[in-house]
Amino acid sequence: MRSIKKTTPKRNSTKKGFKTKEPYLFKTIDNTEVHILGTAHISKQSVEEVEKMIQSIKPDVICVELCESRMKSVEDPDYLKKLDIFKVFKERKMWLLLSSLILSSFQKKMGNQDIKPGDEMRKAIALGRAMKKPVVAVDREIQTTLKRSWGNVGFFSKMYLFSALLASLLVKEDVSDEKIEEMKSDDILKDLFSQIPKKYESVKNVIIDERDVYLAEKIRLSTLDKKVKKVVAVVGAGHLAGIERNITLQNDLAKLDEVPKPKFWDSFSLILYPVFFAGLIGYTTWSQGGEAGMDLFSKLIYIKGGLAALGALIAWAHPISIILAFITAPIGTFVPIFKAGWVSALSESYLRKPLVEDFERIAEDSETFTGFWKNRVLHIFLVFFLPQFGSTIGTFIVAGKGLKNLF
Repeated sequence: MRSIKKTTPKRNSTKKGFKTKEPYLFKTIDNTEVHILGTAHISKQSVEEVEKMIQSIKPDVICVELCESRMKSVEDPDYLKKLDIFKVFKERKMWLLLSSLILSSFQKKMGNQDIKPGDEMRKAIALGRAMKKPVVAVDREIQTTLKRSWGNVGFFSKMYLFSALLASLLVKEDVSDEKIEEMKSDDILKDLFSQIPKKYESVKNVIIDERDVYLAEKIRLSTLDKKVKKVVAVVGAGHLAGIERNITLQNDLAKLDEVPKPKFWDSFSLILYPVFFAGLIGYTTWSQGGEAGMDLFSKLIYIKGGLAALGALIAWAHPISIILAFITAPIGTFVPIFKAGWVSALSESYLRKPLVEDFERIAEDSETFTGFWKNRVLHIFLVFFLPQFGSTIGTFIVAGKGLKNLF
């Protein structure tokens, strides 16, 4: 097993003539120097310090706090042109896309026109490619992180956390250069997460603590090649303390890559509603006659379908999407894989495909009412939420009417 010399992270550390203004951690793993730079993802100074560090140290390997898929998108300026949003909805990955868009949009709002979110990572990658050195993505896949975080909380907690994310999309945040530099302080980041209610501790554990372990292990693995004498890693400043705690250990990444299996309630709910409504209509027919049963069934169609279609209409969906919302909502009562929101959004993403500028203008368009409706990406998500919300309200109304008639 390789010997590891442990040191303490310093903010203005000096090593062999290298000095940085950023939070910085130095480790020696066997004969390999590991230089870990803590950055803010919207800091001009961070970009400059990344360049200075890499050019000064001349590492054999460069590690960046990106997963493989995000590194590909960062390196490919045309990745938005290649994004098939119809495929995203077809494969039911819209929650992952929406979460990513909200987070990147929030970072963009806090930045300025000179610095884009992740520019320090782009600089590290560009320098690595120019030096013909390996550039390693050391973060966990974002889809895995999001699935693990969502899988650890219940329905209402998901709604609370999602509303908090959505609020960040709607609010304009002006952050000074001084405030950005403060964001690199471990203490401030710890204070931020210490304010999260205890019941959301599992989310913080997945998004922060697990990734600290993941980043540390991937950085450690990059030193195993005997030819590698110097490693530079660029990570968010908030991960430095966690990386320091874990980089001296050997961790099993397979466990951290596991996606939670569906809970019992998730599987049970797929049959609960069909059985409930089939039983409700059947019992109404048996106890009050066929006419009463048909009346309840027709209410299911026009109330649930009507409210779903109304939601699509409010979202200003394409006429075909509105019709599909009306048809799908009652069908989804008995065949849960059909959801009014999914189908109408799938239709909308096919009929009104977003343009590249729609993705690029999400941060700006989300600040105004008209922009939210005109932006085709944001609009598709509206066409998902509003019909689905209408369909859900319709479910409760029809169920209430059916039970009231019986009792």
